Amino acid sequence: MLLKTPGGNREMFGALDSSALIPRPSQHGSSMSYSGQRVDVERAAGLPAFLRALRLLCETPAEMPMRVFRGEEPEREPLPDAPQVAVLRRPNEDMTAYQMWAYVIACIIGGNALLWKVKVRGSVKALYPLIPGLATVRRKDGELIYEIRERLYGPVKKRVSKAEVIHIPGITLKDPSIGISLIEAHRHGLGTALARQEFEGRYLANDGHPGVVLKHEQSPTKEQRDEVREGYESRHTGPANAGRTGMLWGGWSLDRAAVSLADAQYVELQRFSVQDIARMTGVPSGMLDEPPGNKVGASTPEQDNMRLLTFGLSSWMVRLCQGLAADRDLFPDPDRHLEHDHSKLLRADVKTRFEAYRLARQGGWITGNEIRSKEGYESIEGGDELQQTPVGGAPNTETDPPPAS
Repeated sequence: MLLKTPGGNREMFGALDSSALIPRPSQHGSSMSYSGQRVDVERAAGLPAFLRALRLLCETPAEMPMRVFRGEEPEREPLPDAPQVAVLRRPNEDMTAYQMWAYVIACIIGGNALLWKVKVRGSVKALYPLIPGLATVRRKDGELIYEIRERLYGPVKKRVSKAEVIHIPGITLKDPSIGISLIEAHRHGLGTALARQEFEGRYLANDGHPGVVLKHEQSPTKEQRDEVREGYESRHTGPANAGRTGMLWGGWSLDRAAVSLADAQYVELQRFSVQDIARMTGVPSGMLDEPPGNKVGASTPEQDNMRLLTFGLSSWMVRLCQGLAADRDLFPDPDRHLEHDHSKLLRADVKTRFEAYRLARQGGWITGNEIRSKEGYESIEGGDELQQTPVGGAPNTETDPPPAS
């Protein structure tokens, strides 16, 4: 059979089994909301604020290098030459590291990420993400099993174990080892925002008018009602028909429903939607370009980045790193662990950085070459010496001894 991955189709062998139950749409983040809107990934991505938040959560960590360490603080030792580093930097032949890890985090947010391990002599040499709709997780007799299909909702073609895949769950509410989709968990809030978006689109498609009421003093037949209604709609619906002269006869009159976007408080509700999505994802609303007029206080880019890292990114990054480090095929040594290097995300502005460098240099705990390295400059001769600063504040310098009296 073929194993379908974003990087291409991979040949797999094994017994075929089609006895499993067909997965429910809710397993892939498709659920009905209170507003009557069916919410899935594609529909939720139609909300600009939600897609922006999703890209920040997925693409920002994908830009960060992952570092391998041995031990814990304060004896933690970085291992830049660890064999896992090559797999992390180039997971497979078909995808860049950025593509791979952005997609994997999106799968974790969607509930569960499954990575197919390509092993040579017991060592993992490549990783391929499996498409969530074709690779599902469920529990049977207390054990986790992973089922692979060739098409969505199709029969199970293969069951695999943790020896063949790495499973990284997302938010766990119903089961401690099986994640649920963030979209499914917030389907009612997202469904309300989608319904509001649909109302706005239909309002504008109808020339900015919510609709009209055609009245008649008598009781016309159904054929007469349909004829007048269809004739009016064909000539006066849509922006292309704006401004056309309307004519009614035969005792018909026209009245408009007194509803507008302002009356519906659409602008205020749109602001609430952005803030609601910020609450769902942990992304600061300022990064979602929240409409002006509803922000509380002002924040600097550094403060927004810290909030994004602390309340938005951190939990997903920890899930990814710990999920990879827990696999004994990829990390045979249990003393090794994985972390994202987020130093660039928290990088301060030039003035703040240079002021900090000056204080650190005068304090005698950083060298000039270390500062140059952080700013991308080459080392210079004599730049590895620590500056010794007395209590007075001026650096020590060599001086000639005072003359004998």
